Order: sequence, then structure tokens, then C-alpha cells
Amino acid sequence: MKESVAAVSTARTAHAWGPIVVNRPASAEGRWLKVIAFNACSGRSLDKIATLLRRPPLNSPDIILLSEMDWCMARSGRRETAAELAAEFRMSFAYVGEFGLPPREGEPGSFVGNAILSNRPLVDVRVLPLAKTLTRRRIRRLLGAPAGLAAKVLVNRRPLALGIAHLDSRWNPSGREVQIRQYLDGFPADGAAILGGDLNTTTVDLSSPASFIKVMALSLLQARRFRTPQRWEPLFERLRDAGFDTTGANVCGASTFTPSRLVPPMVRPKLDWLALRGLKPVAGSAAVVPARRFWFSPRFSDHDFVMCIVQV
Repeated sequence: MKESVAAVSTARTAHAWGPIVVNRPASAEGRWLKVIAFNACSGRSLDKIATLLRRPPLNSPDIILLSEMDWCMARSGRRETAAELAAEFRMSFAYVGEFGLPPREGEPGSFVGNAILSNRPLVDVRVLPLAKTLTRRRIRRLLGAPAGLAAKVLVNRRPLALGIAHLDSRWNPSGREVQIRQYLDGFPADGAAILGGDLNTTTVDLSSPASFIKVMALSLLQARRFRTPQRWEPLFERLRDAGFDTTGANVCGASTFTPSRLVPPMVRPKLDWLALRGLKPVAGSAAVVPARRFWFSPRFSDHDFVMCIVQV
């Protein structure tokens, strides 16, 4: 095959299952980049995801940052979801499995992880290990540890750093601050950059059943905090310290997570973000797109797509 596959050993990684990288020729140049971030909820609805990526406003993406993407998991039909989606849109991709399903023997071959898709070749691919909490769910079922992913592309002959991070929903805001600090320690320290993903900015600690009672109370008393979590999540200060800005790249006050349609929109949280460094979003281009094909269709992810167009 014409695409180049980078060996694990060529990437900067301290993770047990280093990245899979497939590069294809650049397919576009211009003054704008359409950037999308999405928690794919395993990617088992890959065909539906592809359908929305062909429709406005998500059509013709330049960069797609994906979290919770399966690789050879039974629940998603043993498909290499990131690879298939990248092939369909003729994009380069990098994938890292954060958590592996324990095999009967040998090393894991089925993973849940993160991916970067780009219409330009990816270089300097890095796996960035993150601190983890020892939740019962992960101890019992999966091996591995949280990890973000970073890479660079050339845009108009200038380097642009890309990153995807999926922070821990069961931790507290201070724990997520630790994770984003660790992520940024390994991320390129300067230059233009785009970072996105499911940052799980719930504003609360969800490590125990009692914490869900607290969330229910807060949803009645301080509903707006879930859609504007910056005050309660110190990770945003760490992003600012690293030169990142979320203003304009996200729809202010718009939720991105729907656990059920029965949950009123006013208390649905904003968990998914894009952050820019050294770049400006096109005014009014930020959007939240529901993960369903039609208004009356069932959702194929409890998260929404977030997107914006970036000036380069």
C-alpha cells in the first residue's frame, strides 16, 4: 500500500501500546481549517458518524480529533474504527489504545483509545501518558492507563501542533487539572496549536454514588455551572498558562453531553472543547452538532460534535 505506516518505536511514547500511524498525501491547502472534536462512544456507529461528516456543517473536515475509539473490540464489530474512517475520507491518522481488553494469553489486541485524523501527513507523533484513578470499573475490565495523543502537520509550510485528550470523568476538578498539566508537559511548548477532546468538565467529583446525589442538587441550584464550567475547573487556567484560548472556538454556554433526552437541556453539561494557540477562529463558525442523523433519530453517542473553522 502507498500509505506509510510508522513503527511504534519511531514515535515518542512511554505508553505500553504506542501509536499506529498511517500517512497519506496532503489533500488540501488554504487559509482555513475546519476542526472537529468528537467522543465517538466506541465508534460502533461508524457509518452514522461518516454520514454526518459528509453533511454541512461538518462536511469537508481538515482535522478530526476523536476519543473513545475502539480498535478490534467485539462491541464495534472488531473493526479498526479510526483506520476505516480515515481511509474513507482519505486522511492520515494516528491512533493510540489507552485501555486494552485482557486477552487469554499474550498482549492485548483490542483497545479503546484516541485518534487524530488530518488531511495532511502527521509527523512527530507523541503519546502522552496521564495519571489515572483506580476506579473499580477499570481495574476489573481493562488494562492500561489514560493517554493523550499529539502530532504535527505542515500548513502552508508552517508547523501546526495537534492534540487530543480525554480526561477522567470519575475524578475531581483537581485531578483533571493534574492530567491536563501532565499532557501539556509533553505537548509542543510553543508555536501554533489546536487541542481538543472530551475534557469531562463536570465541575464535580463523580467517584462515588453519593456524588451523583450532589449533582442532582446542583442541577437545581446552580444549573448554569454545568454549561459554563470554567470557574470550577482549574484545567482552564492551565490551558491559559500554556497560551491556549477557548473563546470563540466553542459555543458559549452550549451543552455537549446528553445522557438521556429526558434530561432537560438546561442541566446538560458542556464536556467537549476546542482550544487554540497562536490561531484565531473564524467568527461565528463554532458549532455543536447533535450525534444523530435526524432530529427524531436515536443518538449514536451521548456526546455531540464540536467544531470551528480556524484561520491559518
